[in-house]
Amino acid sequence: MYNAATKLFAITTIIANLALFSCSDGYKEEASAIYETARNLYANQQYDSALSILDTLYKKYPAETDIIKQGIHLMAQTQEQISIIGIKQADSIIAANAPIVEKLSKDFIVVKNPDLVENYRIYKSLKNSTLINRTGIEPRVDDNGNIYLVSMLQGHAIEHTMLRVIATDGSSAATSSIAFDNAQNYRFKSDGVSNEMVTFHADQCAEFCQFISDNSDKQLKLEFVGKSSYKITLPVSVKEAIAHSYEYSVAIHAGLKAEKDKLYYSKRLEVAKAQIEQTQL
Repeated sequence: MYNAATKLFAITTIIANLALFSCSDGYKEEASAIYETARNLYANQQYDSALSILDTLYKKYPAETDIIKQGIHLMAQTQEQISIIGIKQADSIIAANAPIVEKLSKDFIVVKNPDLVENYRIYKSLKNSTLINRTGIEPRVDDNGNIYLVSMLQGHAIEHTMLRVIATDGSSAATSSIAFDNAQNYRFKSDGVSNEMVTFHADQCAEFCQFISDNSDKQLKLEFVGKSSYKITLPVSVKEAIAHSYEYSVAIHAGLKAEKDKLYYSKRLEVAKAQIEQTQL
């Protein structure tokens, strides 16, 4: 990300170096044309293009000190406008996602398990449907807002490593394949019945969850895939839980990213204002 202190140092260095060039090398007209192009882009709010043009000015025409000084000042003004826009966009994203997080958070139940490193949240529709007692999948949201899935397959020893969901129109989505390691992919027997439990982290099931969220109003088949396969119809309660868990996770992360972006642009704005003052003609 943008390093404000480094950029300020770079601008200061350029200003100091201008003293080394006491006379023009005869390219004033060309340098002026570049500056005017950048100024017009700035006036038309094409700030990224203006920065790109200004970046070439000092490199090509270091001896045109008067024009370069103007260019440096315009560059700082451009950075200021980019920062202001970035802050506004971040505020808009925060404002859009905060109500979603607040509303959905009321529908999630915090599960505290001393055997786990951290707590997780499940949607209310799964409150009375413990995964350990059934074949199926359970979406969970961790303390950092990450969605992940846990699958349980009972009585069918197929050594499943992945999941696939299939809609009636033939479209589908799948998780990543998780190799057996007796941890993330875990197998055991209870009263002689085989049990296979696999945990799919956020980056391993995001597209799978999004597909279910986008198609939660349709009939969906859930397929456990291993040495062979086993299919069940995905219950309405699970589709609902995945759809809301995915929405909840996306809103949390959008808000967190926007908060970071706002901090970044706020610092960038401070530096730009300092540069404007420093390069005031």
